[in-house]
Amino acid sequence: MIGTASGGSRIVTLRLKPDGSLDPAFSDDGKESFAFVADYASHAPAVCLPQGDAVIASSVTAPSGEQNLRLVRVGRDTGLPVASFGNGGVVDLDLDLHIPGLDKAEVPVGLNVLDNGDLVVTGYVSTPVQPVAGFAALLDAAGQVRAANIVDCWITSTAIESPQGALWVFGTDGFDGCRLTLNRTTLAQTARLVGDAPDVGNLVPGAARTVYGDTVAMAATMTTPGVSGVQGALVVFRENSVSAMPLPIVDNRSLLRSGTSYPTVQILPGGRVLYGSTAVHIANGQALGMYFALARVSRSAGDERLETAFGSGGWRLAHWQPDTPNCGPDAPRQWLSRMTQWLGRPAFVGKADAACLGIDAGEDYLVGRIETNYLFGDGFD
Repeated sequence: MIGTASGGSRIVTLRLKPDGSLDPAFSDDGKESFAFVADYASHAPAVCLPQGDAVIASSVTAPSGEQNLRLVRVGRDTGLPVASFGNGGVVDLDLDLHIPGLDKAEVPVGLNVLDNGDLVVTGYVSTPVQPVAGFAALLDAAGQVRAANIVDCWITSTAIESPQGALWVFGTDGFDGCRLTLNRTTLAQTARLVGDAPDVGNLVPGAARTVYGDTVAMAATMTTPGVSGVQGALVVFRENSVSAMPLPIVDNRSLLRSGTSYPTVQILPGGRVLYGSTAVHIANGQALGMYFALARVSRSAGDERLETAFGSGGWRLAHWQPDTPNCGPDAPRQWLSRMTQWLGRPAFVGKADAACLGIDAGEDYLVGRIETNYLFGDGFD
């Protein structure tokens, strides 16, 4: 597991054994760290490369408010920067050098690796006429920029190679799912597919993953006129259609829609899609734990449905409760950042205010594993 620490001034890598304890075979005590400066408490998408190294993308904000992107590649076996990537393991990417006419914002939301090792960063930028505009940036495996463009989606969150060899970039137009087909080399847009969901006030994209050959499921959060708070949504893209399935709303709960955490998905056997997001108190916004929902996506358009045997009718809340005097009966603040596969099971990572101190300095990494024997029942490890 890799993430930021110490107020965004360090990258820390942990290697865990199957029981969740630190593996002393890695760096003597199971952990390694190095100095790294980036914005703290902002979303930092990451990707694991085929050889096991990880790349993390962050924003770096100057006192003037001007933002650039910073990527670091961390070695699987060392937990330290990989010198062959960029400048000593770090790439400082100023999109102003590649996209003319930008304003200050440069925010990464997604980071994906392609079959040839190229990296694609997605997210949003600002211009004098567009406060939020989606972008895509293509880098080679050494961190050199191949192309970067503003694209015709409000926010972009994922890039996936299409079955035809082009590049699909996913996001939203603000109200519905958006899939762009881009030239694999130049990022020039060749096609655009947008849905037509009614009564959506706002739709913010999260991670997307391939379910079947041309079927992709994207996590999202949405607001709906007349409905309090932010709820989850699963957006499904097929060859020529887009559909959005709202997920159940929880009493007195809302979902964190952007900033420090975006919703995510994990693809399971049989076309099942596990959705995960951070649940927050609808009134004060305090992060209360994780919201999960399980849906089944078929090969036919419009046939998505919740797996109602999972949790409470297809969804459930989960939180970590430590034995800490400061916390009392209340769970500490905790956030979900990413879901992945670990030892054949879905797993999630995030952070928690483990000692209930109420300050950033008291936050620790949080790792959870979902027991697949109970994916259609109630249990979590």
